[in-house]
Amino acid sequence: MSRGKLLQIKRRINATQSLKKITKAMEMVSTAQIKKVEKRLKMAREFLNETKNIVEKVHFDVKHPFINGEGKSALVVIGTDMGLCGSFPSEIAKKALSLDKKENFDYIYVVGTKLAPIFKKHEKIQRIYEHAYEVPTFEFAQTLISDLVLNNVSKVKVIYGKFRSKLAQIPDVFQLVPFTQENEKKGDRYEFEPLEDEFQIKLIEFYAASVLFSLAFETKISELYARQNAMRNATENAEEVVRLLTIEYNKARQASITQELIEIVTGADALKED
Repeated sequence: MSRGKLLQIKRRINATQSLKKITKAMEMVSTAQIKKVEKRLKMAREFLNETKNIVEKVHFDVKHPFINGEGKSALVVIGTDMGLCGSFPSEIAKKALSLDKKENFDYIYVVGTKLAPIFKKHEKIQRIYEHAYEVPTFEFAQTLISDLVLNNVSKVKVIYGKFRSKLAQIPDVFQLVPFTQENEKKGDRYEFEPLEDEFQIKLIEFYAASVLFSLAFETKISELYARQNAMRNATENAEEVVRLLTIEYNKARQASITQELIEIVTGADALKED
């Protein structure tokens, strides 16, 4: 085998080893981010539970699209701004498109740069939020809820990344509004200040934002675990490629050495005959 072929294999080995360093580093970065986001996810869940406790003690009799369900329908799709997390973003998009085909929403709102190419030409797109947050914020959730209210949306379903385990992150559907109060708590009632209608409207929208905030965190932690798994798999694949290329290189090198020895011996024999 020629030296050029050996050099080509050596370059492939070096390139794969460099790639392995990158994927390993990204896996470590994802692991560090997971620890931070998990703490905030716990806080977001506790925050949502406390908001639920308040909502369950209020009987809503105000006119609001989130209560009466009289208005437009919308699908909110929570995706990712960054890639390298396997098929996670595409699975969310696939789930969203399938649900829209089934239920025929009036509007679609998309969160995440990675979903923008899929939805930007969709006829129902109302708005795409790109690079809206690195870590979910309550302010962003409130912004999205305000956009829904301004467009008189009363029926909303959310596609998000549900976190089941470190190895399982799947797209799921959550009905955000209209609200139902089947589990309304009987007992203590609040006295409202300011006026009751104004209070109820603000509480309805605050609760919707709290739910959306929690779902965004679920998606974010799922994204990070998906990226961690994808980078770990990429690192392991790179190690296997390096192993196979090293075997190929050693065989080629040995064959080259053997060929050179044969040529030397053949040349020596030819000199003896002369």
